[in-house]
Amino acid sequence: MGIDPSNLAQTATLTYSEDFDRLTLWDGTAGLDTSGGPQWSIYVTSTGTLPFNQEQQWYVRADQPAGSALASPFSVHDGILSITAAPSDPSQLQELGGQPYTSGMINTFHSFSQTYGYFEMRAELPAGQGFWPAFWLLPEDGSWPPEIDVMEMLGHDPGTLYTTVHSLAPGQTPGNHTVSQGISAVADMSGGYHTYGVDWQPDTLTFYFDGQEIYRTPTPAGLDKPMYMIANLAVGGSWPGDADATTPFPAQMNIDYMRAYQANPGAPAALEPVFHFYDASTGQHFYTASAAERAHLESTQSGYAYQGVGWAAPVSSSATDDVFRFTNPTTGDHFYTTSTAERDGLLSDGSGYHYDGVAFDAYASSAAAGPGALNIERFVNTESGRHYYASSADEISYIEQGHAGSGWIDEGHAFTLHAPTTSMFGM
Repeated sequence: MGIDPSNLAQTATLTYSEDFDRLTLWDGTAGLDTSGGPQWSIYVTSTGTLPFNQEQQWYVRADQPAGSALASPFSVHDGILSITAAPSDPSQLQELGGQPYTSGMINTFHSFSQTYGYFEMRAELPAGQGFWPAFWLLPEDGSWPPEIDVMEMLGHDPGTLYTTVHSLAPGQTPGNHTVSQGISAVADMSGGYHTYGVDWQPDTLTFYFDGQEIYRTPTPAGLDKPMYMIANLAVGGSWPGDADATTPFPAQMNIDYMRAYQANPGAPAALEPVFHFYDASTGQHFYTASAAERAHLESTQSGYAYQGVGWAAPVSSSATDDVFRFTNPTTGDHFYTTSTAERDGLLSDGSGYHYDGVAFDAYASSAAAGPGALNIERFVNTESGRHYYASSADEISYIEQGHAGSGWIDEGHAFTLHAPTTSMFGM
């Protein structure tokens, strides 16, 4: 089952928490690392870590050797860890690998790694040309890819959040691997604290900003081994571009906490609203879990009127099936099915239906839905070709008795959801 970030107490168990009452370094038993994990290998020295991607900073480690005069980029005040990026002292460039700036990273390589679950950071990020803060996951075994970038921000654009999955398909090399990326317009991440999270499940990766889903993608093959968490503040590099005269140094990435959770066995699935629209002129009903589709229909002269939340659908997990939506552009009919055979048939038989994609998810079985399951029945009208989805015994009986007009045939069970209640989704 997936984890619901807005209901962690019921859907997940806390497995790791760093709340930064102080900066505890790895001591052989517990604590954070401030130098790169095994992926950095020969780039780690006694004073810090040389970065990748043509970045300009030296990651100064907090556990400096005796006699080192390097200033630590880490400080803790009132439960907040600050990582400070600043220009390098010219007299210390030899110890800093010749890098023009200093900064820091923290990671849980020695202390914590986990396969699947929900990972979250709450932080305030710095704006400015060249800054590149990130929260991400790498495999404990030192391989790459895979990689899960829970959040990345480019300092010159603090209102755009990048969420990315790197993976290696058969026949690919690390230099030519698969990238799946979400790009989301969000609130200014430099203007206050926000949460950044990912729910990593065997079949789906779901990314969140302040508890709201912003991107979802299938879990690629090979992303099935323990991963550790990293938070860092990079400066410059091939993606954000170098820092320049406008860059406001010193700058801080302020982290309130980093946490990880595992899904509770048998916990109820997280639910999302399925929005219902109706076109009175055609009698067509339209359902979607996409907030973007909802906004588009509400802002255009589509003829569809918003009816509210029609159903409560489970968030995609190993216990759910995709509900595929097709639209006939000639008749306006919308067809929904969880059957891959029906989907493939419509894709190949020249039926006139256009494949819209996955509209929402449904439970793979009524048993998986548990108490309060809502079984949806599908009807087709042999005269108009229109489909209708009935969700109550009274409604099904009404149609079967001919009260809805002639030509209606019950095609049987379509899918299983939940009925929305007044306590769901802020209703």
